Formats: sequence, C-alpha cells, structure tokens
Amino acid sequence: MTPSTTILIVEDTFEDRLLMTHFFTSIGYTVVVAVSGAELRQKIAKEVPVDVILLDVNLPDGNGFALADELHLGDYAGLIFVTSRGEEHDRILGLDVGGDDYVTKPIQLKELAARIRSVLRRRLPKNAANLPDNYREFAGWMLDPVRRELFCPAGELLPLTSGELNVLNALAAAEGNVVGRDYLLDVISNRDPRQVSSHTVDSLIGRIRSKMQPRMPADQRSPIETVRGKGYRLLLTPQMLVPAKSPTEYDPLP
Repeated sequence: MTPSTTILIVEDTFEDRLLMTHFFTSIGYTVVVAVSGAELRQKIAKEVPVDVILLDVNLPDGNGFALADELHLGDYAGLIFVTSRGEEHDRILGLDVGGDDYVTKPIQLKELAARIRSVLRRRLPKNAANLPDNYREFAGWMLDPVRRELFCPAGELLPLTSGELNVLNALAAAEGNVVGRDYLLDVISNRDPRQVSSHTVDSLIGRIRSKMQPRMPADQRSPIETVRGKGYRLLLTPQMLVPAKSPTEYDPLP
C-alpha cells in the first residue's frame, strides 16, 4: 500500500497545532508534530520522511526563519511558513530562506490545504521517479485515484463528480492507450442500466473537458482525445492546438 503524504507541523500554540492536526488527519494526510525548534532538529537528524513542513516563525526556543536557513528545510521538504507575522519584509525573508509559500494566521484550513497541494504539485517534477504508485500524471495534470482528486498543472484541485472520476481513472490507468466506450460503460455500470448508453460516456467526457479547459493555456489541446470509431485516450504530454490557416495562407490552386 502506498503511504500517504506526510505533513510535519512545527507549532508551539496548542490550539493551532490541534486544529491543523485534526483537519489534515481527517482528509487523509499523515501528521507529525514538533512543538519546538529542538524537536524539529531531532526529526531532521533522524531523517523522518516528510513531504511538507508547516513552520511557525515564533517558536519558544528559536526563530523559524533562522531554522529554515540553517537546516536547509526547503531542500528537505516543501516548506510553508504559517505565522502571525504578516509584514512584507517577513514574507520576503520567508521566501528567501527557502519557503515555498507563506500563510498568515488566523489559519484558513481549506486555503492552507490548497496551498499544500500546490507546493506538492510544484515539487513533483523534481522527484518524478519517486512519485507514489497511486499518482497518475498526464499532460501536466495529476490524478490521485486513492483520494479521488484531480490537480491542474498549477496545483489547484479540480472538483469532479463520482462518475467523471470513474471515467478519468479508467483512462489514466490505460497509460495513453485507447479505451473503448464499452469498457467505459462497464466502469459506470453501477448506474441504472436504463440510463446508461454510449451517450452517457460522451456526456461525461464532455463535462470533464469543459471543467478542465479553463485551467489550461488557450493554445493547448484537451488531454482527452477522441479516437474515432474506437473510444478515448489520454494525452500523456501537453499538445498544442494547430492554428487554422487564414485564407491568404492556403496553398494556391494548381
């Protein structure tokens, strides 16, 4: 079984620590906690596997900026400062010492979760060979079939319905090969058979495309390609649209 993403919360305030721990555990993350700079040092020394560090600046035995710089935390894992210090010079310093993002308190948990996903997404290309087995990447998009989540190239979560996710999971599992409509019909066969047809598959594909399109460059093709007479497949790498020729660009008649 593939291990879940691990978050290290470095926070001395009990209420904030409890709030984040409960929330991130509830949505499927593994949470490790440190209440001081000393505990953080111990975990880094033991090479505790961590994907993202949420680091407070004002710790009882040290300064988060100094710790991040000294321990090279930005190289160890994704690093997000979570602090009450919101001045511009603090934000700049946080990024300069290796932070991937900077969030000010009071903590907005859903926003923080989105920022974590964004940080993870931005760091994935550096460790592509070490991606968890459950992740499927195509054309810059990232699909997690276990959590049933789709992330756009910018790292944002794109909400999909259960039926849309079932179809997309089937396409992603094919790794660029064509998936026939009959197979996709089987994937969504938990629906009432009287309501399922090839048009149901086409409708789901159309809805997925329409949701993905606003998150893509205007000149990029949809990663879901129609293969006439056969079905659909996912484009594994981004493909650009071929611009239509203007009337003056067409070859002259012989």
